[in-house]
Amino acid sequence: MSVRRAPFISVIIATFGRHDLLRRCVRSVIANDYEDYEILVIDQEEGGPLKAALASEDPGGKIRYLQLPRSGLSRARNFGVQESGGDILAFIDDDAVACPGWLTAIADAFSLGLEPSPALLAGRIRPLWPDGGAPEWYPEPRRFLLGLYDLGDEIREMPEHDQPVGANMAGLREVIVSAGGFEERLGVNVYGAAPMIAGEDTLLSMRVRKAGGSIYYHPGMMVHHQISRNKLARSTFLRRNFWEGVTIIRENHLLDGRGFRFGATVRWHLREMAFAAARFVLPGYRGDYALPNAAVRMLALSRIWYSAGVIRELTRLRLAPPEPSAAAPKESLLDRS
Repeated sequence: MSVRRAPFISVIIATFGRHDLLRRCVRSVIANDYEDYEILVIDQEEGGPLKAALASEDPGGKIRYLQLPRSGLSRARNFGVQESGGDILAFIDDDAVACPGWLTAIADAFSLGLEPSPALLAGRIRPLWPDGGAPEWYPEPRRFLLGLYDLGDEIREMPEHDQPVGANMAGLREVIVSAGGFEERLGVNVYGAAPMIAGEDTLLSMRVRKAGGSIYYHPGMMVHHQISRNKLARSTFLRRNFWEGVTIIRENHLLDGRGFRFGATVRWHLREMAFAAARFVLPGYRGDYALPNAAVRMLALSRIWYSAGVIRELTRLRLAPPEPSAAAPKESLLDRS
């Protein structure tokens, strides 16, 4: 696709019940020094007051307010894709704040003549911690679960096993639509049976890579992501690790219909759980980690919960009736556009 120098960008923000944070996010996008864009706010509440509240934030008529009640994150984003008019689609979470130059960085990345040309773009995501900052026990290696990402100060192709984070990503509209959009069998959904399932952004990226698309990281495409106190609770941290294990297996199953070998994978994770339990008991053994003992213990517990999630999902898939088209995107809103 040939993209003009000043591409029209559709900024898609799915939101649910976080009016003040959403308004702050919208203000940060509007404050960018870039003119050719629209903001699509997809409200998942029924009969909420958000539409009227947004009117005061929109002196230039950039905001399009849309409702899709009780939809879940993936479905809401796909609705935004369906309704968008941009050559480029940009996604930001409602609890994030776009930094100055965010829109310009997105536009430039698709206009700089990078080779191979980008299909998707990932940005830098830094935290907005609550008062007191991150607790000492929260292990640094698991902070990616908070939706944080930083590869440094240079534009570069993303490492093969890294994928954009939906809190701050962009892509060519035609690429996203061709890949089936966001997989609606994944993604946070407070109305679903597994509300902490994630991975819709990862699976989209994996499908784009599989089709030969290139994915870049751009440090100038930066947002600050609000970290709530609830996300820093030990119980939430452990549950999030469990569902990350479930998500990894489900992503790979939906990608190719096969996923991981049951026996070998279960045995490996059972060993990991045993090693992690030993590390929990002896956090200072050999001084392997430059972390406080409290963080080493939580890292050990996170591995146990993660492996438990992997085993749970592998077992569910083994016992479930076969899905004839597990690797294909299920019908979504994009198929009806």
